Amino acid sequence: MESRESHCDPGPVAIPTSERGPLSSRGGRAMKKKTVVPPVLPKLTVLVLLLGILSGCATYLEERRADQLLAEGNTEAALVMLSQLAKSDPTGYRLKHLQVRDGYLRDLLQKARRAAAERRTAAAEEGYRTILRLDPQNEPALAGLAALEGEAREVQTMAQASQSLKNGDTAGAMRSLSAVLAENASQPEAQRLLQGIELERNRGLTADPLLSDALRRPVTLELRDVGIQTVLEILSRTSNVNFVLDKDVKTDIKTTIFAKNTSVEDALNLVLRTSQLSKKILNESTLLIYADTEEKKKRYEDLVMRTFYLKNADPKRMQEMVKTLIAPKSMYVDDRFKMMVVRDNLDVIAAIERLVATYDIADPEVLLEVEILEVNSNGLLNLGIQYPDRITASVFGRAGQPGQLTVNELRNLNRNNFELFLPDPLLALNLKQTSTDAKTLANPRIRVTNRQKAKVLIGDKVPVITTTTNQTSSASMESVNYLDVGLKLEVVPEIHVNSEVTIAIDLEVSNVVKEVRSTTGLLAYQIGTRNASTMLRLRDGETQVLAGLLKDEQNNNSAGIPGLGTVPGVGRLFSNQTSTNGRSEIVLLITPRIVRSMPTPAAHVVEFPSGTADSASVRPMRLTPAGQYSGSDAQLTQPASSSTEQPQPSAGAASSAAPSQPGTGQGAK
Repeated sequence: MESRESHCDPGPVAIPTSERGPLSSRGGRAMKKKTVVPPVLPKLTVLVLLLGILSGCATYLEERRADQLLAEGNTEAALVMLSQLAKSDPTGYRLKHLQVRDGYLRDLLQKARRAAAERRTAAAEEGYRTILRLDPQNEPALAGLAALEGEAREVQTMAQASQSLKNGDTAGAMRSLSAVLAENASQPEAQRLLQGIELERNRGLTADPLLSDALRRPVTLELRDVGIQTVLEILSRTSNVNFVLDKDVKTDIKTTIFAKNTSVEDALNLVLRTSQLSKKILNESTLLIYADTEEKKKRYEDLVMRTFYLKNADPKRMQEMVKTLIAPKSMYVDDRFKMMVVRDNLDVIAAIERLVATYDIADPEVLLEVEILEVNSNGLLNLGIQYPDRITASVFGRAGQPGQLTVNELRNLNRNNFELFLPDPLLALNLKQTSTDAKTLANPRIRVTNRQKAKVLIGDKVPVITTTTNQTSSASMESVNYLDVGLKLEVVPEIHVNSEVTIAIDLEVSNVVKEVRSTTGLLAYQIGTRNASTMLRLRDGETQVLAGLLKDEQNNNSAGIPGLGTVPGVGRLFSNQTSTNGRSEIVLLITPRIVRSMPTPAAHVVEFPSGTADSASVRPMRLTPAGQYSGSDAQLTQPASSSTEQPQPSAGAASSAAPSQPGTGQGAK
């Protein structure tokens, strides 16, 4: 930070030209005239000079005072003084004022942001407002102050939403939460509360309202040929439940029911089913009764849209199973998201949920610990005297070429015309014995999903070049194919519920025996293979050894002088014996270790009621015991012919009759 040096010394005073004696030269000669100096300066000039001197001293003192305030830490007061200096002398003090102000604002902004992050709202607000006093257009400070005000509104609105939830005002809470999310879409608490409200609201819309406990009161009905309207009146007085009848319900349908000590709800369901009627729950104490026809179902039955996100099952196969077993009204499958959307009533949706829970399970996995051992043993014995297998003789003439003789040379043959060729060396004593033991070990660990193939190849890919000739253009083209040579293992496991594993094993060991070159020059290979395929069932952690893939070779070669080499005893002096033997064995050890066993769903998921042939439902029609109940409110009795002391069936029996059949009620309790 630079400080501008000032001096109060006004320096030499210049005398105006008009008041000095002129010095001029004309024609190159200087003419010296007498200079007249006035004894006293004009008053106005002196006043201006004095004001300039005083102003310079005041500016210097103000700058020194501002520097002192900065050193004391009173930056705001120093900025006020520097601002005044910048206005009076922009060239000298504006840059210094801006540098000090910008540095101070940066420090204030960092402190305010830190306070806001630490939830010290008062300190953050004070810091932002201090910045705005010094720089009213500071955008970061304006944004920070707006964020603090938004957080304050957010806290207040969240408090209003919580209070609305406590008061049961769900609509008011949703309005408050929506206002919060409109300003801050990522507010986690508002998102959580709104999701909870939507979830409860959706449950209330998609699930039947809970019936009052009065429908679970025990009741005993002993009615014979009674109109359906009378039965509903009896049940209404017993349970304080209201019934709303559709205009097409025939109230003169006769029904007979004998049910002892069962719940009002079960008795109502039985009466409605036998009378070909159905119900819809409007609230906890009101039911709508309508005819059980397709037209009325379309009008009154609520359908639910349910989306199933499958974790493991194939959506297409799941769709096929659901259509076969339940046949919902509408269904859609998306393979990309493994999603299945179903639209039907709540009973059908509940049955599909049970099926999905049974079928959508993770595939079991097994870790196969495999050890493959190949033991090779080779031996060689070469013992004896190696004699030459041939001796050659040639006849030469003067031409020096074997076999070229003239007639005269043929008449005069002598030993000089013959040459005898013996191999070098003539004799060789072979004393050689070698023994080689080799062991090849592979220890792969393979994790496999149930009924999936796993493949292991340890070896090489041998190239085989094939030439193809175009008959039209006589152009040839070469292609390269590769043969897998080495150790190849393929396994397919199947995991059972009792923690046993069935493994299909296919083992192949191959090697290049020799190279074969065709007449056209192409190179091929003779491959030797040993294969083993089997299927075995092992317990978890049990090790099975597969051995016996043997290859045993033994060769004996003898070369010697004919006749002498086969003489017993001394024949080895006139022969060379070579014996080779090779043995190769492959051993396979395999141990399954179940990583994820076959999951077994719970008993209520594996077996559950599924309704009748007409409609799917997980709630079977039953008359369940309701327990002992005593109270005069439930003693509803028809005229006198009934007697509660007479034995009656404990399980309900019901039937319906045509309206024209007369009947009287036997009794109801």
